[in-house]
Amino acid sequence: MKKQLINLEPVKAEIRTKLLEKYDATTFMNTDTVQVQVDVKDLLEQYIASKNLTEPSVYISAEAYMKMRKLVDDTTTEIGWYGIVTQVPALTNVYVIEDIVVYPQKVTGATCEQDDDKMFEFEMSLTDEQVNHKRFHGHSHVNMTTSPSGVDENFYQDLLSQTKDYFIITITNKRNEYTTRFYDIANNVLYTDVPIIPILDNGSTLDSWYANAKAKLNEPKPVETKPTTSYTSNKFQGSIFDDDNYYKKDTPLDHTYHPISDDWWDEEIYVPGIGMMTRWEADMLDQGLDLDDIKDIETQAKPKNKPGRPRKDKKGKR
Repeated sequence: MKKQLINLEPVKAEIRTKLLEKYDATTFMNTDTVQVQVDVKDLLEQYIASKNLTEPSVYISAEAYMKMRKLVDDTTTEIGWYGIVTQVPALTNVYVIEDIVVYPQKVTGATCEQDDDKMFEFEMSLTDEQVNHKRFHGHSHVNMTTSPSGVDENFYQDLLSQTKDYFIITITNKRNEYTTRFYDIANNVLYTDVPIIPILDNGSTLDSWYANAKAKLNEPKPVETKPTTSYTSNKFQGSIFDDDNYYKKDTPLDHTYHPISDDWWDEEIYVPGIGMMTRWEADMLDQGLDLDDIKDIETQAKPKNKPGRPRKDKKGKR
């Protein structure tokens, strides 16, 4: 929630002093115009902090919330409404939007304006309580963003000129996005990015109700899967591995010599995530066999030295 002053009058003297200090500090100009700027952010923050104000909390009853969403979701043009607001006596700066009332208006896809010819009749139809607590105005921007337009800003200034304590303003759309302001007119402070929190008849928030409901859900834990490592040997790809029946567990094998090279059985390579293993083991792993299956097959199929074809030793000699 951000804060700023509605009217800068209380700090104008301090701003003027800062401008003069900045001007007096100017020692060089290369134009005929002097532009002096000062950052008053810290000044404004200090002034607001000195008031020791409690930020407002704005709630909306379930009935008012449903009415507001129905107006926005089912109307293809812009539409505006007023809200009847109660300030909770026992709590500091807590407000509840109790109900929504729709006023006569002229609407298009991009505008909604009060129908002044019918507003008197509308005001007379309200109860005294509604008139005295009409402290909320909202309107829909249909499918557009919720940033206020120049027309909106002018309308807000007109509303504020008729109010002495506080006023709440919101713009929403069909995506359920909101831009909400709380004007604390009595203390000259504007709060922006104010959340409007739906509450139920028992006083609990809709979010807390949902949290309790979600706590009753028992979702299955995701199955933990082991990481797999894929190794592809371009040298041997497309050769004997095209035969799905080449190596299967419990299948008698009499391969004593690999048709490509004896090095296939003995040459060690590094496989990421596993470590050192022979090319034969790596290729079997790539075909989907696990390490236990590979060991079983290796026991049956690893080539033996045959007469007339000596195996290489570690130095590459026969």
